[in-house]
Amino acid sequence: MIDTLSYLGGIIDGEGCISINKRTTYYVPSVSISNTNETLINYLKQLFDNLEVDYCVEYQNRGSRKNAKPAWVIRVEGKPRVSFLLDLVSDYLIAKKEQAKLVSEWCAFKGRRRKLVQTDLDMISQIRSLNHRGRVVDSLI
Repeated sequence: MIDTLSYLGGIIDGEGCISINKRTTYYVPSVSISNTNETLINYLKQLFDNLEVDYCVEYQNRGSRKNAKPAWVIRVEGKPRVSFLLDLVSDYLIAKKEQAKLVSEWCAFKGRRRKLVQTDLDMISQIRSLNHRGRVVDSLI
């Protein structure tokens, strides 16, 4: 089981996103994994089924460009589901450990809040910053 969880942690680190997404009037914690390899997606579906993790799969047709491949996104959303998944893999995350910690803290809040407090907004901002794509700073090279 440890090998399976460490593999899943590696996939989430490399191909995944741990975030809190805004819906119309509320926010939802989310873990998603995107990939163009259908074999990998089918393996992950089987793995999630065995771990009893609720998920959904979205197919993305990326257009008719000759270098565009179709992709799939496996998404786990909602406090109980995301919390369960992060509890399973958090020890095996490296690159997304901080996002997992923040989203786990978010999930630990009981009940649904009608109004976000500053702490919530700070957490969301910090997660967005951690997930932001961009150039590698020269000092990191």
